[in-house]
Order: sequence, then C-alpha cells, then structure tokens
Amino acid sequence: MQNGPNIESEAVISAVFCELFTATNAVRALNQVGFEDSDVDVVGILSGRVPDLTGFLYETGVPLEHTSYYRACLEDGGVLVIVRAHQLARKKKALAVLKQQGGTFAHEAVSGTATRS
Repeated sequence: MQNGPNIESEAVISAVFCELFTATNAVRALNQVGFEDSDVDVVGILSGRVPDLTGFLYETGVPLEHTSYYRACLEDGGVLVIVRAHQLARKKKALAVLKQQGGTFAHEAVSGTATRS
C-alpha cells in the first residue's frame, strides 16, 4: 500500500448514496460508460457501529476534510462510492454519472450546495 493518495496519476471522485440500491445502480452506470470494477469501490456498513475509516479513506484518495462527512452519512445508513479516474475526461464522466444517479458529494455538502436524494 502506498503512503497517501497518488494524486498525480489519478483523480478520486467520491459520492454518497442514501441506500445500497441507488449505489448499485450508480456502479452499473459507471460500468456502462467504461469504468472497470477495479476502478470502483463501494463502502457501506451492514450493521453495528461505524469504525473510524479516516485512514482507509485517505489511502483510497478521499481528501481528509471529507472523511467526517462520509462517516456521518455511513452512520445514517448511506453507501459511499469511490471512483478512480486516470484522465480528466474520465473524471468528468464519473462526476456526471454519480450526479445523475443521485450521489451527494462531500465538497457540496460542506459548502451547503448539496441536495440529498
């Protein structure tokens, strides 16, 4: 495992979904536009207490300032979808798909511009 995200070689896009079925639909939509399963991670808690995922999320490439928002969403039953995009065009495509599928982005939630689906 590397020390921290490798932001020069890839961009990481993350969005939270209110429940597993919409997250699954988002992954399916990402696959349909060319993302491989290896480009996508899905994180959710089936039951019990949400562990501290700060280190895991950081190693995956999620900015540290987003981890507390995503933890709160996971505590509420949300599902996090993390996409690795190696080119700017793919990053834009991933953002569009996640937004179209109802994903909420941490940077929008923190700034107050997000709408929960």
